Amino acid sequence: MKLSARWTVNESGKAFGCCVVLNCRLFSLLRRRRFRILLRLWTATLLFIRTTGIPLPAILILRRFQMKMNYERKILERLIGKYEKSKAYITGHSSRRIALTVSEENWLQSGMENPEEKKLFFATLVELKKQELVDYSWVKFEEGNLVDKIWLIQDENRIREGYRRIERTPTKETAAELLALIEKYAGKLSPGTQLLVFLETCIEEIKNRKKCSSYFSEDRILNEDILKCLVHMEKNENEQMERLMSQALYGDSKRFEQDVKSKVLSILKEAKRQIGEDIPEDDELLREKGVVRWPEILEFTGKLKVHLEDGCNIDYTAEKYGAYINSETVLHISWVETEQIDRVLFIENKANYVWYISHEKTEEELVIFHGGCYSPIKGKWFRKILQGLECQPRKPEYYHWGDIDVGGFRIFQRLRENIVSELKPYRMDTQCLEQYHDDTMKITSLSYLKALEKLSRDSNYACFHQVIAKMLEEKIRLEQEAMILK
Repeated sequence: MKLSARWTVNESGKAFGCCVVLNCRLFSLLRRRRFRILLRLWTATLLFIRTTGIPLPAILILRRFQMKMNYERKILERLIGKYEKSKAYITGHSSRRIALTVSEENWLQSGMENPEEKKLFFATLVELKKQELVDYSWVKFEEGNLVDKIWLIQDENRIREGYRRIERTPTKETAAELLALIEKYAGKLSPGTQLLVFLETCIEEIKNRKKCSSYFSEDRILNEDILKCLVHMEKNENEQMERLMSQALYGDSKRFEQDVKSKVLSILKEAKRQIGEDIPEDDELLREKGVVRWPEILEFTGKLKVHLEDGCNIDYTAEKYGAYINSETVLHISWVETEQIDRVLFIENKANYVWYISHEKTEEELVIFHGGCYSPIKGKWFRKILQGLECQPRKPEYYHWGDIDVGGFRIFQRLRENIVSELKPYRMDTQCLEQYHDDTMKITSLSYLKALEKLSRDSNYACFHQVIAKMLEEKIRLEQEAMILK
């Protein structure tokens, strides 16, 4: 902020007026309390000058006032910051003072060498004490010269006034507001979902700490936009491009990308981390929820013919080294026709998919690139293929090849539970773990081991219990890429 003044002098040489030049930024700040006070002080100073004709150094008076306000703000910010980290903040009472030791406050020390600033600092303390916001004590034998400690008056109304002085909403109020929002949106989710588990953890944290979760902000509108997006993603069954989703949710095509996306991604990552899953790339994480930058490309290899709603047919039989279909085409499929396919193999990782179709795929086999947790549109594609396979005279066998780790097991179970009930694991057993033992990775995370232990007690993962026992015993896991290197 810039302030300058031009004096107008009459014939006798006396100043009778002053023109204040303010930059535009000041006017946008005048609505704030401290700037309204500043303006009133400036106006009073000009009136005094005009009445008396004495050109006082008004700018110095203003500077002194600003310095005093800065001291007040800094003292209250530091004390309230310490208060929010104290036991008193959570319980409402404590026998310990919330205090600053002045000699340890580096921001104060340089100013105390200036007698003028020192007087201003003392005057600020006197005023804050009169208003029952703080109290203070002197260094022994240095009364009136060196302040020892400054402490907060622990009264709810006085603390609230302190928040008002530094132009902040009390943290407890912000936390209570966020808690109500999270509870509202959590009520829209189905039991057992990753997102609901995460939100329940946040609810517990806010209740215990009386502070906003670090995954959200102090901005109520942004918090609601984050929750609105998360719930939308959890219920989404189709593919949506980021900007179209943003326009539909917020009426602004760039709101998601500019303000919401980073927060949503951090929450999705933490939700996976809580259950011991590996964290995929950002784009894959969003794709899993059906949110993409551009339409998704789906990969497969096998004797398939796709019949579209408009009567067009696409024959993929000749594409032995990899075929592709985009998500928009999937939405317009009428039905899928297959020649006799005896085995269907889903493969989690791209490198293994490419290697397998080049080295091991047979003529009667359909190989599908699965990726991480499949997206809603990929789920539709899988179901269309299965409907076609059910029309064959002989039903095929279904297998899934993934990492021998928590993520790989969960991907397998999700596919089996939701789409292919006859699914069996492929190269995900104890024999493979031992065969590629030299290429295994050590498990050092305690939470990861707990996630494995949980799977070892879950009957849904019974087909992996033997290999999980080996993993827990040796604290190892195996990524499937290691199997194609030798």
